Amino acid sequence: MIIYRYLSRQLFWATIAVSSILTFILVSSRFLKYLSQAAVGKLEGGAVFMIMAYRLPDFLELILPLGLFLGILLSYGRMYLENEMVVLQACGVSQRRLVALSLIPAICMSLLIGYFAFFLSPWGAQKANNLIFEQQTRSGLDVLSPRRFHSTRDGSTVTYVEDIDSRAGVMKNLFIVNYDRENVGDEYSKVILMRATEGTYRIDDKGNRYLVMSNGVRFEVDPGSSVFAQTRYGEYTIKLEEKLVSQGAAEFQDRTTEDLLGDDSISARVELQWRLSLMIMVPIVVFIAVPLSRANPRQGRYLKMLPAILIYLAYLASMMSVKGGIEKGRIPAELGLYWVHVLFFGLGFLLNYWPSLRLKMSKKRMDRLEASAP
Repeated sequence: MIIYRYLSRQLFWATIAVSSILTFILVSSRFLKYLSQAAVGKLEGGAVFMIMAYRLPDFLELILPLGLFLGILLSYGRMYLENEMVVLQACGVSQRRLVALSLIPAICMSLLIGYFAFFLSPWGAQKANNLIFEQQTRSGLDVLSPRRFHSTRDGSTVTYVEDIDSRAGVMKNLFIVNYDRENVGDEYSKVILMRATEGTYRIDDKGNRYLVMSNGVRFEVDPGSSVFAQTRYGEYTIKLEEKLVSQGAAEFQDRTTEDLLGDDSISARVELQWRLSLMIMVPIVVFIAVPLSRANPRQGRYLKMLPAILIYLAYLASMMSVKGGIEKGRIPAELGLYWVHVLFFGLGFLLNYWPSLRLKMSKKRMDRLEASAP
């Protein structure tokens, strides 16, 4: 029990340190993506942190297994270099027992990953998608300020709003000037001025966004000419953007486990296998990492780090490629993802037991040679 607590403590802190660094790197890259959307007015600044919080379980699904894998390599590798493993082996801690002790935290993490994959991550993904959808439906109002002129980046459109009712989502006394440069280079072909008593944003079922202007007038004039066209309207609709986000078009990876269980499609079954595979992967990578952590003081601590990381990336890439191949019909759905786990479990078995098997084979060969000697 004392040995197990010591190993668990070493492994816990190494895993926490590695996972924290990896989480910071991944979250920072994704944060910059959402921050760029907030900079152009598609998201509120405060909503970015909420979206990142909802997406965090989805990130941890892949970060925690890698953190545990690297934690074993770092913590056990240090113990080999400082001869602590030699002392443990002298006290009766064999390679098999070390693997068994390491699988206990691996199974606990596997259950945690399963909770993330089957329940928390889909819930967070739906919450994040709903928040993005809500922000994008309101972003047109939030980016405007009353009694200020707002110009687009290319300067083709200037907007002025006298007042905004944020609760009702209505703009009061809206003015829009559009300078059309079509086929004229830098010169304007015509100028369009629109004035409306009220303006609102509307999004259809397909996710397209429209500006609806009510009780207004539209002027169209050619530069340098005193002739202009005037049109009064009760409602004028302008299409702004194509397909922002559709609440009903959730990806399979964002759907709840209950919805996937009720879907007989190949994509739904593969997604369920993927979520289960994330759980299965954890003990297998630990099974692989323990023999790879064995280090010789003369070799250095990080000699096996690169090949170990390549093995982990090959494992994860194989799962992703097989998942994509099944969804696209290139791989029979009957094979599933589980044969990938069998393949890498076989690799772990060879890494753990090949030295002892080779020793037994060499001993048998020596016994045969001694028996055949005159």
